[in-house]
Amino acid sequence: GAMPDWVVSAATPHALADRLGISGDALAATLKRWNGMVAADRDDDFRRGESAYDGFNGDLTKYPGKGATLGVIEKPPYYAVEIISSTLGTKGGPKTNASAQVLDPRGRVIPGLYAAGNAMAGATGMVYGGAGGTLGPGMTFGYIAGQSAGSESARIA
Repeated sequence: GAMPDWVVSAATPHALADRLGISGDALAATLKRWNGMVAADRDDDFRRGESAYDGFNGDLTKYPGKGATLGVIEKPPYYAVEIISSTLGTKGGPKTNASAQVLDPRGRVIPGLYAAGNAMAGATGMVYGGAGGTLGPGMTFGYIAGQSAGSESARIA
């Protein structure tokens, strides 16, 4: 099938570079460097393939091993996609306890205030499990927040 408009392709690295408005020599040098790192079975720039997480999310036919995430780029057609930096809503927000109650800076419960999902500090701390990784904690802490708020309102009433 046809590629979407946002995927640029060409038969050679230099032709791809021309379509992108970048230096063909620089793209060819980048590909040569990349293919050299793949041949050496190491990614000196981003250390791809060094963690089990990387490998598991790569080509499982080549897992375990760095080959699951490292592969040569040498057969046409060549493709490019523009990548634009953005934010990812998995971190930040107020700290909560196991009851989804928001804590003040000293760790004390703020009565009547609950948080769940991306509105709370990440339930997984400093790690992110990958695409969809906020859905389970969001649903779980949403449920817990509802239960906790219901219990709190019953105690107040």
